[in-house]
Amino acid sequence: MGAMAPGQLDSARLRRDLSLLLRRRLVLYAGIGAAGLTVILSLVAAATPSAAATPATNAPATSDPTAGQEPQQPVDQQPSFVLPAQPPQSGFGGSSQAISGGS
Repeated sequence: MGAMAPGQLDSARLRRDLSLLLRRRLVLYAGIGAAGLTVILSLVAAATPSAAATPATNAPATSDPTAGQEPQQPVDQQPSFVLPAQPPQSGFGGSSQAISGGS
């Protein structure tokens, strides 16, 4: 390889340092922008009423045929809660303890 002159070496180092500085600033600005956008969107979401909470504003043009009838009771399709005959057994021989999951 050919030896570089001291001026060329300094120029290459300066170019590298300026490029790294530019990339560092871009990453910093992108992170600040992402955090700011997250805050703004979360504030907008908190201030916006949900669709389930707002009543329907459009009234039907025709009369409702079920308006005079009694409301039907909802059909309960879930099985009733039954306590186990025996508490769960710990696989380690000790008393069972709740273990919090997580990553």
